Amino acid sequence: MKALLRRLCALLCICALLITPASALSVENALDLLEQTYVNDIPARAYDAETLEELFAVIGDPYTYYMTEQEYQTFLSSVEGDTTVTGIGAAILYTEDGILLDSILPGGGAEAAGLVAGDLIIAIEGVSCANADASHRAQLLGEDGTVVRLSVRHADGSVRDYALTRRTLELHNTTVTAKDGVGFIDCDTFGSQTGAYFSDGIIKYDRQVRLWVADLRGNTGGFSESAVDALGAFAGSGNLLYLKNRGGSVLHSAYRGADRTDKPVIVLTDGHTASASEIFAGGIKGCKAGIVVGSRTYGKGVAQIVYDADTSPLFDGDALKVTAYRFYLADGNTSDRIGVIPTLFADSFTAPEVAALLCAQKPADGSAYLRLVLNGFDFYVNLPQARAEHADALSTLLAALAPDAAVFYGNDGSERAAAVGELPALCGCTVVERGFADAAQSVYADAINTLGVYRLVFGDGSGMFRPGDTMTRAEVCCLLAQALGIASGADGCFADVPSGSWYAGSVNAMATLGLVSGVGNDRFAPLDTMTQEEFFTVMGRLAEFLNLDACIYLDERPLGTLEPLACYQGFSSWAIRGTDLLANFSPRETGSGTGMLFAAPEELQPKEPILREQAADTMYKLLTGLGILSY
Repeated sequence: MKALLRRLCALLCICALLITPASALSVENALDLLEQTYVNDIPARAYDAETLEELFAVIGDPYTYYMTEQEYQTFLSSVEGDTTVTGIGAAILYTEDGILLDSILPGGGAEAAGLVAGDLIIAIEGVSCANADASHRAQLLGEDGTVVRLSVRHADGSVRDYALTRRTLELHNTTVTAKDGVGFIDCDTFGSQTGAYFSDGIIKYDRQVRLWVADLRGNTGGFSESAVDALGAFAGSGNLLYLKNRGGSVLHSAYRGADRTDKPVIVLTDGHTASASEIFAGGIKGCKAGIVVGSRTYGKGVAQIVYDADTSPLFDGDALKVTAYRFYLADGNTSDRIGVIPTLFADSFTAPEVAALLCAQKPADGSAYLRLVLNGFDFYVNLPQARAEHADALSTLLAALAPDAAVFYGNDGSERAAAVGELPALCGCTVVERGFADAAQSVYADAINTLGVYRLVFGDGSGMFRPGDTMTRAEVCCLLAQALGIASGADGCFADVPSGSWYAGSVNAMATLGLVSGVGNDRFAPLDTMTQEEFFTVMGRLAEFLNLDACIYLDERPLGTLEPLACYQGFSSWAIRGTDLLANFSPRETGSGTGMLFAAPEELQPKEPILREQAADTMYKLLTGLGILSY
């Protein structure tokens, strides 16, 4: 029964399989199932499809497709990620000189022989394995209990022969270890047992560590239930995921157990961190259980159900996966399109080193250090050690700090608040600025430069932001596309948006999402200057797209109750609800409105052009007010 419920309660992954037209499922039956659960409207052309291949091509959803029996089993295996292997017990890399041991698996023959990561196998059974490839790997595998003889070159240059016994090892999708006061969780996918792996590992090692690091780079998803369980081990009990179906009904997924630690976790992410792993990473941020270090995640905010032989008599080993929900993270925000924005932005290769800097203890000998207050936790950076061992990562860390980040500099037993701008000199390193040279002239400089730090705006491409300039409707679409990290190859949304123009992808993407609309007669007027009220309307739609509570707020504030208010006199009726949301909405019932506008409604000039600095400040307040951008 539990397996059946798991298949039905939102399978989350970005695995893609080829659609095979030959199947027992008919097009008519597939359409019936789509009509019951598919989260979006079904295109009219879908009803003319004669094959499943044609049907799903028309649907155009990469996560909704048919699987043959073989494809379905491959899919399930990829989600679970647990397997067994019989060999020497090491993760390996192929090199020109031989097989490099990348890591040693506990319980294997390599560990028993005393081999370590960095050792190089140069011969197998007396034969050189230079220019190593898969054929050499095959020689390391074999039956349990058999012996393979290796020649190994160690880091010091010495060469020694070993006889390793092959052993059968269980490889789990998640491993938990601890070293030097830091707990490490390496999670490749969220299989059915992943929540238990997190919980058991934390219980085992928590007394030995002062903080945790969870590596979700390359984790493309899995089961939502497991992501919630893993998140609950850090965040504690509560509703940690929300699922909204095509009818607008909202379900929640809760963790009812106790947390397993009160120590912070640093989550490592990259552009392949997706779906269920975004539930965990975004939940850690939203629940203030730690921070995220890395790059923006993939941006999959939809969940699927699977129809198979356990759930429908239409299937016999084969299956149909259907996007049935939009999901929202623990703080009510979606990761769809926008992904999870990290606390500290770093590329996937540098992120582990940045995390290593933050794992330091406050120096006991009076050495210089930084204390960073991130998402409510103190993280220390030992500056002499950082300069000696991670100089590039230190520069990346400083570049990733927002202008108003809470930073303290300590030395010789004293500590003081430090401005982000003075940190390069204090730390003795060079930092590549991510802000804009001309932002200082704006009263909204911190907002503009913070968006630059997080790669949410890129200025004019020359290092300038031009804060006092107006914006065309096309430029606003480009601003939004940059912030959401998307563009569209769609064409023909508007007659006056020619294919191949510099703004076509952005305009079409924003129109497809419903964030912008035309001016009538199939026109968008891309080069017209956007007004303040037009911009507030777009930002209100963006808030509604990003946040579940914003949807509820709009439902409870009908236009008829807002139009008579004096503060909205002079606004077009179509702009009032979006402006009201930006002025008064408070997500997660935190109290008073967050004030996402750059000025109070009565001080605005709705028919006047929106300036770039005003647009940046409004976007900054929107993203920080919702908690999407937090540090």
